[in-house]
Amino acid sequence: MDHSFLVESGDWNVDGHWLKSNSVPIPLQGKIEIVWKRENWFEMTTRLVCNDKAITPIAYQCHGNFDFEEKYYTYVAQHNLLGNIEGEGRLGFQTIIQYYWLMETNTKQKGLDTFYCLDRNTYHLTSSILDGHSLKSTIEATLKR
Repeated sequence: MDHSFLVESGDWNVDGHWLKSNSVPIPLQGKIEIVWKRENWFEMTTRLVCNDKAITPIAYQCHGNFDFEEKYYTYVAQHNLLGNIEGEGRLGFQTIIQYYWLMETNTKQKGLDTFYCLDRNTYHLTSSILDGHSLKSTIEATLKR
């Protein structure tokens, strides 16, 4: 399967839920914008808001470098809740998987995102943040172009 998310410029609408420990699922919506700046460099901007206005929106900006031959990329990001992030990703046959870790902190927080391709215009996202060996939170969402 050829991927359209991440490897092509475009806007994606996000609709899903944020699952935190000891909490009911929190509905969220938002947008992901992907822009290719140069041949192998991309920028991804994400903004997610919850129906509960007391919850801080999630926003982050990511800059990455893609090796199309190896189907591999590295990136750095600034996240409004997590701070500075470094990560790497791989394109699989039906999934894009990325792993990241927090910089400049003494915590053992890290994350894993899986973008599962349903069709060229629809992906399912599962995004989990771990703190040590514990699952801190998860976002499950559908991305539509």
